[in-house]
Amino acid sequence: MPRIIEFEEVKNLDKFISKLSESGYFVEHGPHVVLEDHSELSAIKVFRDEKFVAYIIAHYITQYYRAVLDNSYSDDRSFMDKLLELKHSSEKWSIPVNPLYIVVFDEEFLSILNSYDDAYPVEDGENLVKEYKSRNPHYKSIPRIAVARIIE
Repeated sequence: MPRIIEFEEVKNLDKFISKLSESGYFVEHGPHVVLEDHSELSAIKVFRDEKFVAYIIAHYITQYYRAVLDNSYSDDRSFMDKLLELKHSSEKWSIPVNPLYIVVFDEEFLSILNSYDDAYPVEDGENLVKEYKSRNPHYKSIPRIAVARIIE
């Protein structure tokens, strides 16, 4: 019987995905969407030795969220310029704004979760998450909808 876990330890989604790969898991990125609030939602399948072990729903912001905070969003041209500037910068990160929702099919997968720890990938990461949450008070419902569809 699968088990659903709300995993709150991830502050650096890219590092978490890398850790899974380094630990012998195969990560398959599934559907991905950029939402109207400029956050992103991804579904990720995790395998080990060709066995499906977990399904992860991640709701996060990336470096592109800075374009929204930069107040360039009020003008299309300024917004596009800021997005291009961010695309060509060395800044690349993904910070969850909700816990990762993980549907675990193999209890052995829990061992990697129990030992995982990280920090925000950018100095202002915590402030970026706080700002996102204050601008989007219904953020908690976003990944729950995706989890419900998986269970269905």
